[in-house]
Amino acid sequence: MSGDVMAQVFKQLFNSIDEGVIVTDPEGKIIFYNAEMAKLEELLSEQVVGKYLHEVYDAVTVESSEHLSVVLTREPVLEKHKTYFTNKGKEVTIVASTFPVMEDGEVVAVYSVCKDITKFKELLTKTMQLHDQIGNEGQEHRRSNGTRYTFDSIVYASSSMADLVASAKKAALADGFVLVFGETGTGKELLVQAIHNYSARKNEPFVAINCAAIPETLLESILFGTTKGAFTGAMESKGLFQQAGQGTLFLDELNCMSIALQAKILRVLQEKMVRQVGGTLEVPVQCRVISSTNVDPWESVNNGTLRKDLFYRLAVMTLFIPPLKDRKEDIEVLIHCFLNRYQRIYGLGEVKIAPELKELFLRYLWPGNVRELEHIIESAMNMLDGRKVITADHLPHYLRARFLSRDENFSEFYRKGSGSLAHVLREVEKQVLWDALKSHGGNITRTAESLGIARQNLQYRIKKLGLHKNYA
Repeated sequence: MSGDVMAQVFKQLFNSIDEGVIVTDPEGKIIFYNAEMAKLEELLSEQVVGKYLHEVYDAVTVESSEHLSVVLTREPVLEKHKTYFTNKGKEVTIVASTFPVMEDGEVVAVYSVCKDITKFKELLTKTMQLHDQIGNEGQEHRRSNGTRYTFDSIVYASSSMADLVASAKKAALADGFVLVFGETGTGKELLVQAIHNYSARKNEPFVAINCAAIPETLLESILFGTTKGAFTGAMESKGLFQQAGQGTLFLDELNCMSIALQAKILRVLQEKMVRQVGGTLEVPVQCRVISSTNVDPWESVNNGTLRKDLFYRLAVMTLFIPPLKDRKEDIEVLIHCFLNRYQRIYGLGEVKIAPELKELFLRYLWPGNVRELEHIIESAMNMLDGRKVITADHLPHYLRARFLSRDENFSEFYRKGSGSLAHVLREVEKQVLWDALKSHGGNITRTAESLGIARQNLQYRIKKLGLHKNYA
């Protein structure tokens, strides 16, 4: 295949992808500019190709241009968040990775692969503004430090939770780093807020961020803050480390943060200093840092999603919140707590739960933990139609189908305690699927809907568990 044909193939390839691609020579002259980049910047290829970077973009310098700096360093620049203006006045916010093309030890070209996040940035800004408005409107439910919960907010009857609360109170007074881990829905932030309000920092701010909810390119700016001019359009802003002051910064789902950003967090914790993005001045960090993971942190260390050195730094004290299925004695007191809460909210008077439904709740494995139980109680109370007793008929469809498709054999798998945990869970899952399939005459679509899972997921589980029989 000739070089001209190969060039056409690559041109068509790069014009068909969703990311913008721009290629320059070592002097900064643009030699390729794909269709997605033209769409992103609202420019035509013929307006760009053959021109130098400074002729197309404002304020191009070696410091501000990744293309020019890569020529000097010969090192790629990965996932750089950048806001800039074209010479036509178009503001663009992108995430770009820039790479050198080497030949005989020399840089012969530089290319960038760019993803447009302008719309996402606008959406995030509006979301944060809305969050502030909601927060101000609901201020009567919050303390002046930004929290809602104390240790009195934690409802339990089990000895495992009593031990946890006792340990958490000790951790609060010790004022060191704390790592909390527990499944989604177990109440990690509730516990962390309680620790803050039991500590000597209770009159200082409590600031929380979910590390899984914010894109990597924005998370660094949110945590560390930015200086005016850090990138075009950037304004002076304090990061969460500064906003927390002498209070508590809660890093939720730390294991979802990139390894690269974890390294920067580690440096902040070791040096007790933070530098804003684009700045040179370091500011002392005075806040206490509490973090959480939704899986065992050792599992995160072993699978490479959590740095071992950061784990050792943050896990001075560790607190494990057991899943609801492992503390059945808490279910009844939680039911009464949520009944009391929502009967007040909805003005329903005294509402009870049918004994047979309570028994089903005690047998259920609660994959969504306390959060799932609360949502189910609230949902059921909205379905009462003036009645004062919640029955299985008031449950969400997916849960009612799960309960009613089972027989008494379901609970025997884990009551007998035979076999390993993996064996017990496999047998429970097999029985649940078998009963659901049987009740729907083997119809995959209806069975999947009743279980609240995707059809493909159900088919995978049927194959995995060897359920290839006549269910009708």
